Amino acid sequence: MQRCELLTPAAADVPEQVIGDVLGRAARLGPADPLVRTVTPHEERVWTAAGLLADAERVAAGLLARHDPGARIATCLVNGPEAVLLQFGVALAGMVLVPVNPRSRGPELEHALRLSGAEAVYAAEDAAGDPAADLAAEVAGRLPALREVHRCTGDWRALRHDRTVDLPTVPPQGLAQIQFTSGTTGRAKGVQITHSGMVATSHAFRDRIGLPEGGVWVNPMPLFHTAGNVLGVMGALWQRCEHVVVAFEPARVLELITQHRATLLSAAPTLLDLLMARPEIGQADLSSLRVVFTGGQTVSPGFVDRVESAFAAPLITTFGMTETCGSALLPAPTDPDPVRRTTVGRPLAGTGVRIATPDGVPAAPGEVGELWLRGERLTPGYYRDPEATAAAIDPGGWLHTGDLAVMDAAGACRIVGRLKDMIKTGGENVSPEEVEEAVVSHPSVARAAVVGAPDERWGELVVAFVVPEPGAAIDPAELERHCRARLSPFKVPRAWRALEELPMTASTKVQRAELRRMAAADPALRPAVAP
Repeated sequence: MQRCELLTPAAADVPEQVIGDVLGRAARLGPADPLVRTVTPHEERVWTAAGLLADAERVAAGLLARHDPGARIATCLVNGPEAVLLQFGVALAGMVLVPVNPRSRGPELEHALRLSGAEAVYAAEDAAGDPAADLAAEVAGRLPALREVHRCTGDWRALRHDRTVDLPTVPPQGLAQIQFTSGTTGRAKGVQITHSGMVATSHAFRDRIGLPEGGVWVNPMPLFHTAGNVLGVMGALWQRCEHVVVAFEPARVLELITQHRATLLSAAPTLLDLLMARPEIGQADLSSLRVVFTGGQTVSPGFVDRVESAFAAPLITTFGMTETCGSALLPAPTDPDPVRRTTVGRPLAGTGVRIATPDGVPAAPGEVGELWLRGERLTPGYYRDPEATAAAIDPGGWLHTGDLAVMDAAGACRIVGRLKDMIKTGGENVSPEEVEEAVVSHPSVARAAVVGAPDERWGELVVAFVVPEPGAAIDPAELERHCRARLSPFKVPRAWRALEELPMTASTKVQRAELRRMAAADPALRPAVAP
C-alpha cells in the first residue's frame, strides 16, 4: 500500500437486506433457539426465535392500527423488553424508530421529538429516578405532530395487538432510525440510519468478531445508541446467540456473565472500569468469555492489559460513530497483540477509509491525517439539516470524521486525536490522547483527560484533569516527573486538577468542551511558571 486509502468490499451473497429479513432468518434456522433474554428488576424473560418474531409482528400490527408506514415512533426507554420489541415492531411496520436517551431533560427530549416529527412516544414511567413519561407528556402539548404518549411500566404484553395484519414491504434503503448524536456543543443532530446500513454493519461486525454461531452475549450498552441496538441487538441476531439485554449495574452484569456462561461482553470503557473496580469480580467465574468488546473512546495499551487480565479474554476496540451505525474499523480477536493493544483495526466490509492530508489527498503510511470514511452502509446525512450534511459529507461521498489517525502498511488504523481537540502551544501541536496515555500509565491515575487552556503568550497551555485510583492521591509534582520521562517538554501538562469523575456524554464520551470551559474559567489552573 503506497497511500493510506482502502476500500473493503461488502459481503457477497447476503440475501437479507432489511431488519425483518434477519429476524426471519433466525426464526427459520432455529425457531426454538433462545434468542433474547431481557433482565429487569421486575422480570426475567426469554424469547425463542419464533416467539420473538411472533411478538414483534403483533407489536407491528398494533402500530399499524394507529399509524401509517413511514411514521416516526419515538422511544425513551431503559434496556428491557419494551425497547427490544419496539425496535423490531417499528421496523416490521415500515416505520422509523426515534430512540431517545431516557435520562434526557425536557429541552433535549422536545428537540428530538420536534425535529423527527414523532407521532408517538413510548416513555419509561421511571428511568433511574427520571420521570421520562412525565416529561414526554409535558412537551406533548407543544408538539402538534405528537398524538400519543405511552407510559411504559415494564408490561411488554400491552404492546401487542390481538389481530394479524399484512405487513408492508420495506425497501432496503428505507429509513429505519433517526438517532441523535450526543454532541458536546449545540443542538444534537438527527442521524439517518437505513435498514441496509444496520443489516450490513451488524453482519460485518459479527463476521469480524469471528465467534461460532450460538453462545451468549451480555449487553448492558443502552439500546438508544448504535452500540446497543445495531452492534448488540442486530449483531447477536446474526450470531443466533442468546442476547442478554440488561441495564448496567456492575454486580448484576458480573452475575449474568457467570450464570449464563457468556461468550461475549459488550461494554464501554467507563463501564469496564466500573466492573473491574467491583469486589465481586474476584469471585466471578468469567472463564466462558471469548471476547470483550468496547468502543466510544480511545483506550491505552495499559487499559487493554488491565481488561484482558481481569476478564481473561481478548479486548477489541472499535472506531465507530452514530453516522457509521456504530462501527467502521475493528480488530479481530485473533489479531496480534500490537494490533489489538494500539489500534482500532482494519475497516469492516463495505467501508472505504482514507487518511487525508489537509489537501484531501491520501497520506503516506505512518503520516497523521484526518480519518475519512465512505460506503453505502453509512448515513445518508442528517435529518432535515442539509447544511450539517454538506459540512460532514463531501461531494465524493466521504464522511469527514474530524478524527486524526495513522494507518500502517497493513491497513490497521490508530486514532491519535481530534482536529478540534488538538492543543496548540508555543507553535507546537499536542495530541490530548498521547498525553493522556502517558498520564494514565502512572499507577495513581485511573482516568485522565487533557485539554488546552487559553494563554496570551503560548496560545494554549496543556491542562490535565485526572481521576485517581481508589485510595490514591494525586501528586502533581510526581505526575509531572512521570510525564517528562515519556513526553517532550512542551507536551507535559502545566496544571493538574483532580476530579471524582470526568464529565461524560450519554454515550460515555468525555465532554472535552466542558473541561475546556472549566480550564478557561478557573484562574487557579494557570501555572506560576510558563513552559
